[in-house]
Amino acid sequence: MRFELTGLGADGRRRRVFDGYRPHYRIRPDYHTSAQHRFLDATEVLTGESAEAEVWLLTPEHYPGTLWVGRRLDISEGARPVGFATVLEVFNPILLGAEAAPERI
Repeated sequence: MRFELTGLGADGRRRRVFDGYRPHYRIRPDYHTSAQHRFLDATEVLTGESAEAEVWLLTPEHYPGTLWVGRRLDISEGARPVGFATVLEVFNPILLGAEAAPERI
């Protein structure tokens, strides 16, 4: 995934996240899941920056066929948006799906 951190901290300052970061991914309008990141081309990401990351999503059996190359996913910490990720490759065949219209997801 191409991870992009867009959210500021609660104090309005730039944020910083590191390997092992575990936010929530919005997979469907009614389903969020936790994820863990390992950044491939950076050791940290600041607000306004992006990095390529391997991302492990929890409970993939609950949302099969929902990922494809180019899909953009919203990322949050609880209810607070913090960024987004664009799918570059899907390794888990359970998650791999054909490109779908956003209203179907």
